[in-house]
Amino acid sequence: MTSVQKLFVLLCGYEIVPFSLCLRGGGDRFVMSVPISAYLLETREGLVIFDTGFDPSLLRDAEEREKHFEAHGWETPVVWPQHEMLDQLGQIGAAPADIRHVILSHAHFDHTGNLKHFPRAKVWMQEAERDYAFADPPHLGVLRHDFDDPDIDWCWVDGDHEIMPGLKLVATHGHTPGHQSALVTLPETGTAVLVGDVGDWLQNFDEEILPGEASDDVKALESIRRINGLRRDLNATLFVGHDPYLIQTQRLAPDFYT
Repeated sequence: MTSVQKLFVLLCGYEIVPFSLCLRGGGDRFVMSVPISAYLLETREGLVIFDTGFDPSLLRDAEEREKHFEAHGWETPVVWPQHEMLDQLGQIGAAPADIRHVILSHAHFDHTGNLKHFPRAKVWMQEAERDYAFADPPHLGVLRHDFDDPDIDWCWVDGDHEIMPGLKLVATHGHTPGHQSALVTLPETGTAVLVGDVGDWLQNFDEEILPGEASDDVKALESIRRINGLRRDLNATLFVGHDPYLIQTQRLAPDFYT
């Protein structure tokens, strides 16, 4: 039996990135607009969010925008009103206080941005990610103010861990030292794998091509192959968070998978 009843795909904006950031060796002359995805799970034990997208308030403050993006030569993400996470939750009938668990695949800013809105949630992260997340000075792409809060109820795990029936954390280190994915069992869809940034596109898995960035290339490729093994053995559906083509075919919230 699974506790998970529904899976909602939340589209939380877009990032403008070089093609090579998605597919290793893809070249820097081509620029892609890639989605920022997060996921809401409705379970018998309450609501669960996997990743929390990007904090759009950074776009509205010129100093913050300069500090975190323009100073690094990065294009700023694009978050239209319909991409706001809290508005999407409201359409589903979910309030921030209703979120019981937050799973962070890793510590990069496009996965941690709205964490501050869920103060009553338990927050799940791999122990192997802790030193990376709280390094001083911060690693590029990590905004510690998203999660450096003494009131956060952290749940640190080491490797694979079942949170509840039908929801299991899967260690997929390599993109960052403590990256994790989630294995979800749905009543009708069957097994879904929320892959985080193990691969940006389905092509990373279909052709076993690394994304542009990894803290450890060997572990990153092992994680791609581990996800492919789950995909094969469990006939699982991959939910890949930055694939600009896949996102156009998915049921987006308030629609859902069961």
